[in-house]
Amino acid sequence: MKSIHFLGFFVLGTIAATAAGCGGDNDGDGGGGGEGGAGSTTTSSATTGPAASSTSTGSGEVDDGNDSPEEAEPIQPEDGWLEGTLEPLEEDADYYSFTGAKGQPVYILSDARPSDDERDPTYPDTVLTLLDADGNQLAQNDDPARGFTNDSELLTVLPADGEYFIVVQDCNAAFPQFAFPNGCFNPADVVSFDYGVALLSLDPAESDTDSLIGEAEPNNDAEQAVQLHYELNNDESGYFTTFAFGNFESATDVDVYSFTPPETPAVDNVILAQLIAEQPTGIEGNGSTVDVSEIAVFASTDLTNAYAKVNPTKGGDIALPVEAGQEYFVFVKRPAGEVGKNDFYILLHNRMSSDPLEAEEETNGVVETPEGGLVSFPNGGGGVSYAIEGQLADGETADVDIYAVPLDDVEEGWTFSVVCEAQRNGSGVRELSAEVLNGDGTSIDAATYSATETEDENLYVERVAIPEAPADNRLLVRVSAGTPAADVTSRGYNCLFAYLPPETE
Repeated sequence: MKSIHFLGFFVLGTIAATAAGCGGDNDGDGGGGGEGGAGSTTTSSATTGPAASSTSTGSGEVDDGNDSPEEAEPIQPEDGWLEGTLEPLEEDADYYSFTGAKGQPVYILSDARPSDDERDPTYPDTVLTLLDADGNQLAQNDDPARGFTNDSELLTVLPADGEYFIVVQDCNAAFPQFAFPNGCFNPADVVSFDYGVALLSLDPAESDTDSLIGEAEPNNDAEQAVQLHYELNNDESGYFTTFAFGNFESATDVDVYSFTPPETPAVDNVILAQLIAEQPTGIEGNGSTVDVSEIAVFASTDLTNAYAKVNPTKGGDIALPVEAGQEYFVFVKRPAGEVGKNDFYILLHNRMSSDPLEAEEETNGVVETPEGGLVSFPNGGGGVSYAIEGQLADGETADVDIYAVPLDDVEEGWTFSVVCEAQRNGSGVRELSAEVLNGDGTSIDAATYSATETEDENLYVERVAIPEAPADNRLLVRVSAGTPAADVTSRGYNCLFAYLPPETE
């Protein structure tokens, strides 16, 4: 199954230190589906390194002198981008060394793909691996989580004082079991073999107003909460992603943070708060020896009932509307079990605009008066998408929302997809369901044209055929749900509707 993000279902988060200290060209304003995306994020900074101007030809093996830990090239944050070449692509591994301290957050970046096409298969698909002084793997990244690039990035916290090694490889060399044609790009298509690599040392304690936050124990309840700051991006149109670096000091430790969304800069719809636990963990992820098992958000006016709650180990993150000027508390929990060697976590927080809001709650519950007027935007699949931020209100009668999705810009052979999230965005809505109907409200094929969200999986109606001569030149989408959670008060959901041209090889 292809990523849902080519439908237009994304938001890009930016770490301020990258843009400021590593030559990045991203202003940190992100991008989104419609007015602000549908709730996903990535730690990618979309930086442009030196590799886009590659001069390598792939003529044979290159002796770059850093093919083992013993030959590792020193790398320091002040070096900026160091340049390297992966030849032969299927075998080469380049090593870099640095000295770090226990508890030090570091951000390692690579850049091989050109900025105008971050998935260009004629460039290396980099993989970054972090080793300790004895050569043991601590962390690894292939592609940034939910990102739009194959340039790897690794954000981690060092477990001890000492020497470390960064290994740069292509996917085919790092994962022989997935070498082309079993997952990696075809090395025969690669015409440029150069890349850049950079190391940033992050200092959450440097300022008490920037977007890098260090946890300060004790912070086990609301009265001791650590404040999440907001740092304006370069053009002051929004904020950099706030990164909180925390550590579970015991098997029962609970860490509490607070945030108060600023009123400015203005957003197009309403303010959306996003909270994400950086995943995955372990040696094939960010190197942490513990997962975050729960993120719960409480309004300061009600510390009894959670406004939002999610289990990040199931792939969920918080992405729900919040009020400007209202203080909220964030409770971060770990699963039961023994304390590990490096039980850190990285909590990401974004303040952004929601997608367009549901506007016809009083009348959109029946097929005779569906909600129309949805705003379209182009998606990455070459088609057109529509996004909506809705609510399924409590009441004696179960709330149903029906949307009219016009076919004005759709061509013959195109298909239709629906992606929705509620529970996986922290909402109290459960069993969120969507069914695609003909334009007159009649069923097409409920088994194929409908889906239901679970805690583990998004609601995804994938590339269903558009009926011949659809009624009123439109499709309808009926959104409903089951019994809501009793311990979570929010009732929000987000849906994206996408028309897509035929897939190409």
